[in-house]
Amino acid sequence: MKSFEMAEDQRPAIARELADFKKQAWKEYDMLYAEMEFTSERAAMMHQHEASRHDQKSFYVESAAEVMGVSSVASLGIGLVRKANLLGSRLGVAGLIGLPLAVVLEFAGKGRSRTLPTLYDKADRHKKAAAGWQRLARLTQSYRILIDDPRYDAVQYAEWYKELVQAQEEISNIVGVPESTVRLFDDPKEVVQPLRQNKLLFQRYLDMQSGKEEIVNGDG
Repeated sequence: MKSFEMAEDQRPAIARELADFKKQAWKEYDMLYAEMEFTSERAAMMHQHEASRHDQKSFYVESAAEVMGVSSVASLGIGLVRKANLLGSRLGVAGLIGLPLAVVLEFAGKGRSRTLPTLYDKADRHKKAAAGWQRLARLTQSYRILIDDPRYDAVQYAEWYKELVQAQEEISNIVGVPESTVRLFDDPKEVVQPLRQNKLLFQRYLDMQSGKEEIVNGDG
């Protein structure tokens, strides 16, 4: 009987301990989720930067290949007309040099090699990685909202976080980011400013949709 009464007396203390633990766990996991969200947003921006850089390189290579190809064909044509001896024509020699160079440039811009990723391949991988990091950021945000629901406890927080970490590992294996690009995003401003600008833009959209902000000519 006495042991039963002691157990009854301990229930409030146990309840307080559980409540304190859940509160502490909430704080810890909220911080972990916030860190994961920031990491994902930052990684997405770095990969977007790399994708844009490789797309730009591809454009320059294609443009150079096209120019060199046209000039080489023209040089060969003029050389054949002016002189029967192709090797004796300066323009003909230029054509001989230009055509292989154009082939190399064309291959570099459009080739699909399995052993040496092209600029297009690299850009595609970075775009895929950026999309993955953006999805992870949105998923983290949703779980961060759910931890405020009293129905969930630390066990559920841990399960969600495990899922996020596994997704992070999979996305990280898609393609790496050069150290030079990582340094570009060492300043948190580089991450916060675009996000803030996007939120302001979205708020304007909501205001226009609700009629709070008038749409004038030129705004769309």
